[in-house]
Amino acid sequence: MTNKRFCHREPDFPNEAYLALLFMSATDDDELRFLYPMMPLYPSLAMLRTKIKHFKNRLGKRGKLTVYGVIAVKIILSKKYPLRKEHWANPQGELFEKDYRMTKFREMMADMPQLYSVIVLPSHYDTKTKKWNYINWIPILLTTSDEKIDNLIKASDQSVDESANNMGIYSIEFTKGFDLDTGKLVEPKSDNIKIEADC
Repeated sequence: MTNKRFCHREPDFPNEAYLALLFMSATDDDELRFLYPMMPLYPSLAMLRTKIKHFKNRLGKRGKLTVYGVIAVKIILSKKYPLRKEHWANPQGELFEKDYRMTKFREMMADMPQLYSVIVLPSHYDTKTKKWNYINWIPILLTTSDEKIDNLIKASDQSVDESANNMGIYSIEFTKGFDLDTGKLVEPKSDNIKIEADC
């Protein structure tokens, strides 16, 4: 039996990236609308556009859900936060509810996004290609304490590569509407932004 080596690799977090938040609805129920935060990080708006268009096309073939709007969020690496072996121990057994992540993104968009940071996790390290895979996890208030961040990590069952010695905390540069057809950012009209519940 081999012992796991915790926290011995340094992830090469991108200095900046983009997130996508999708406005979605059920094709057979106009009342069911919700905000869905995609997990990947995108290196450019062009890549975000390509991936979301593919995602939208796949949904269209299934016919149950549709994407009717996109928000692009540009994030900038603010600091790295140390991961420790004890983050993978959860003696209380208390985990987030399944909609916790979506709820936090809704709260961020209903508030002032610039008051939040986004935690980016190193979810997997490919030992063959020597490349990391990153996911955007949850937004947290800028004033969130280290103790609260530690508790969030311990209460999550989100996949994190146990060899990573840090996660990334990113500030939000902007949140803007994104036109999939033109690939252009759209300045939001504050009176038109409405974040619907996903229930």
